[in-house]
Amino acid sequence: MIVRLRAFSALAAAAAVLLSACGGGGPAPAAAPPASGGGAFPVTVQHSLGSTVIPAAPQRVVSLGYTDQDTILALGVVPVAIREFTGNRPAATWPWASDRLQGQQPQVLSGEVSTEAIAALRPDLIVAVSAGLTQEQYDTYSRIAPTIAQPPGSDAYQTGWQDATHLIGAALGKAGEADQLVTDLEARFASVRAQYPQFAGKQASVAAASSSGNGHYFVWTSDDNRGRFLTSLGFTVPAQFDELADGDFYADISGEQLGLLDQNDLVGWITIPGTPNPGIAQQPGAAALRVAQDGRVVELTEEQGVALSFSSVLSLPALLDELPAEFAARLGG
Repeated sequence: MIVRLRAFSALAAAAAVLLSACGGGGPAPAAAPPASGGGAFPVTVQHSLGSTVIPAAPQRVVSLGYTDQDTILALGVVPVAIREFTGNRPAATWPWASDRLQGQQPQVLSGEVSTEAIAALRPDLIVAVSAGLTQEQYDTYSRIAPTIAQPPGSDAYQTGWQDATHLIGAALGKAGEADQLVTDLEARFASVRAQYPQFAGKQASVAAASSSGNGHYFVWTSDDNRGRFLTSLGFTVPAQFDELADGDFYADISGEQLGLLDQNDLVGWITIPGTPNPGIAQQPGAAALRVAQDGRVVELTEEQGVALSFSSVLSLPALLDELPAEFAARLGG
């Protein structure tokens, strides 16, 4: 049986990469750790597709979600296999997490993933928080090994980094360590907000050219992980983009609507890998944007854009090292 998981372009465009644009930077409400036990096994983890009992400390963890490896690695566990998300980096791991591999080289799961390939890995835990599994797929994987999906009530590609960290930490028997990671990173965001009080009350958005090359653009909402990163810094995402998204986590706007970006005090422009002419300077009509004329568009590097799409407990600190100072400089101090 072949389980088809979404490719990066669909995720970045429609599910926001993983992200949801998987865990947001903002102070999204973090659920209580969804498990019983505090490191002693067995533990029971509640998630959107059921209740999973993990009988003993996992030794062979498969990271099936597109961005789950960051949290697993942050908790000191090296998966035996990692799902490729984007970039084809060694061990499907980007620089902000690569030092956590401890010299190991997990198998990379790319393209179509078969249940036979997963079974051959002999996992004792399958982490599929950002995999977007259906109930049928979850049931199939659960016959191979204990499997966890996204938290109850959460979208697989939009799970906040706090909730993902708590849930994965509980499954690994590292709930206390997960709590500390969340506490430390939330404190880091609070420190940045205090350092840059000028962000409060300013409007900002994250946008990108459509990877389809059809002349359309994506602007991520306040409910998306990219939007949450901005709101976590004190910015406000314009309500119009939430309205245009109509319940989705991104607004799809045409070239004729590109002027809507001018309601922002700041725009973060990201590059979706494989997008033709991705920079804002290559976009028709971009030169007429006041926000561009005033130098208030920050073009993120590809690595920064992917880090924002991961929005994990490891990728977000890397962004906090770089972006707030640049945002402040573009805003004039």
